Amino acid sequence: MPEKPPSEPGPELDLSPYEGCWVALLRGQVCGVGRTADAARRAANHTRPREEPTIIYVRSAPPTPDL
Repeated sequence: MPEKPPSEPGPELDLSPYEGCWVALLRGQVCGVGRTADAARRAANHTRPREEPTIIYVRSAPPTPDL
């Protein structure tokens, strides 16, 4: 039986466009985004109503110091 794909983002998934937002993930892909965890879950439920996503918060990257 094949292994279940990961629900967490892998290193190849670039979440930088979602900094400061809540993101719903299914099988390593973004399936919903929102300003709150509930909004991201509802967005995911709209496109994938029979699946339960993993909800994560994407933190903003700290500013880089000027050298």
